[in-house]
Amino acid sequence: MSGKHCGPSKAALDLDAKIGSAMDDLQSSSIGTGAAGIADSISGLKDNLKSKTDGILADIESAIPDIPKPKANLQEQMTKLMSNLDNPGALLSELEGIKGNFGGNINIDDMLSKAGVDPSKLEGLSVEFKDLQKKAQLQNTVGALGKLATGDLSAVKDLMGGIPSITLPGSDPASILDGICKDVPNLDIVEKEVEVKDEEGNVIETKIETETVKKGTETKLPSEDAEPVEEAEEKNDPPEPEVEVTPADKIEKSKTVVVDPNTEAAAKIRKETTDELQARYYPIKKEWAVMNTAGSDKLQEADETNRKKKKAQLMAEGIALQKEASAIRFYSRLVEKDINYNETVKKDKAGLLVRFDGNSVVPAAPGEVPISKPTVTWEEIHERTNFSNYPDIINKIEAIPSLEIKGERPPRENFGG
Repeated sequence: MSGKHCGPSKAALDLDAKIGSAMDDLQSSSIGTGAAGIADSISGLKDNLKSKTDGILADIESAIPDIPKPKANLQEQMTKLMSNLDNPGALLSELEGIKGNFGGNINIDDMLSKAGVDPSKLEGLSVEFKDLQKKAQLQNTVGALGKLATGDLSAVKDLMGGIPSITLPGSDPASILDGICKDVPNLDIVEKEVEVKDEEGNVIETKIETETVKKGTETKLPSEDAEPVEEAEEKNDPPEPEVEVTPADKIEKSKTVVVDPNTEAAAKIRKETTDELQARYYPIKKEWAVMNTAGSDKLQEADETNRKKKKAQLMAEGIALQKEASAIRFYSRLVEKDINYNETVKKDKAGLLVRFDGNSVVPAAPGEVPISKPTVTWEEIHERTNFSNYPDIINKIEAIPSLEIKGERPPRENFGG
């Protein structure tokens, strides 16, 4: 058992007494000296032990406490959330489940930050998802939006595309998954039956209630949860060998780790980042989602028609829409990188980044940690804008403040001929 140890139950004491009685009979039994005496003694002992041991199995079962199966576990839900980075519908559904199950007991944003997830970015995704839900419910449409209107979360991936980075600087999905056991509280939601009685003590109703059970933060090491009382004796085991941190590891970590994500300054920066995402990034992504859906609907309509001319026209329109949607999506991701860069610069100025001093992590002075600007090549821009056939989008990419564009700009390829 875990938690406070209050001594054995009555059932456990009764079981111990019954086993003890059977053992006493075995130890005090006398064996006859003759052949008949031996046989008689063994026969009597067998019958006596059988009478003593009958029912011990049932007593053992009654001594084992009934452990209810948890309805939800916070560490398991966080693992599912981080395992669905390629599935926006499943990820956001898991996030809503975490808030619904545990939001009344812990600060979800603080928990996410400590685990390495940026709550402002998740909130932005959630807002975008809810906007799409409203649009799907208000419009009588087909395709991906139509599926979403019926509650089909698999359609969210078609509408929102891939999920942008949701991690804080210095974290990545693999390290977050690896650290969930130590960074996320080990909380269970447990359902239990509660009897409602009248004034005379008669049960008039049985209802199900839920409670949150804190099991303590686990580690990655195997442990026995049933022995919390006695202190372990000191051992003279040799210390475990230290793992040397390479200079490359120190440089990589020193670029991004945040000193204290819960400070007032960090909270202010997170709020500013959320506002910037809402103002700059999500409108572009929403434009992409609408255009991409329209293109998918055109292609679906083309697939359903038997008229050759109509089919060709619909396919041409659908492909054109999806090509432009792809260029818009590319632009939105570059804008997101610019916003993330701005956030890191603000954290640097606020003294929220760290550097490595030997094997120790120490606060970095502003400007002490190198911060790389987002970069892209002209060749990539050329390919992702349908060989430079969307000049308006290219102009917007060039206007991104922190973006550095490298290489030579290829000429536009005209397919209109």
